[in-house]
Amino acid sequence: MKFRFQLEAALRVAQRAEESAKMHLGKCIGEQERIRQDIADLRTELREETALQQGARQGEIWAQGQTLFFDWVRGQAMKIAGLESEFLQAQAKVAEARTVLMEKRRAVEVMTRLKERRYAQWRLERARKELAEGSDVAARRWARSHATPS
Repeated sequence: MKFRFQLEAALRVAQRAEESAKMHLGKCIGEQERIRQDIADLRTELREETALQQGARQGEIWAQGQTLFFDWVRGQAMKIAGLESEFLQAQAKVAEARTVLMEKRRAVEVMTRLKERRYAQWRLERARKELAEGSDVAARRWARSHATPS
């Protein structure tokens, strides 16, 4: 007789849910890292362009350029602020995805431990049955060998 875990289907469903949660967490972390990199790129670009503007310049064209530059800087700052807000939302999604993954992992662990316990019980019951059957066979043999011929 082969061991059969009654909740095998539920265990497989729990394992699939855990894998799905892992994939979702990976996507959330990837999105968070993309936003982090976008912020770093914008800050680097802003820093480099500001450094280029440090040289002393004169004239009307320079003043108009400065106005455009300040507008650009303001726009970059707004983009960075928007990305930082997105980053905070992405952090919250990562935290939520981690929590969901931990719940799914716990469910799989519980089901796996239950399966192991049931298997141990099944082996013990099987060993007891085999021992009882062996004892019965031995008792019958002994009885036959010691039976008095009449």
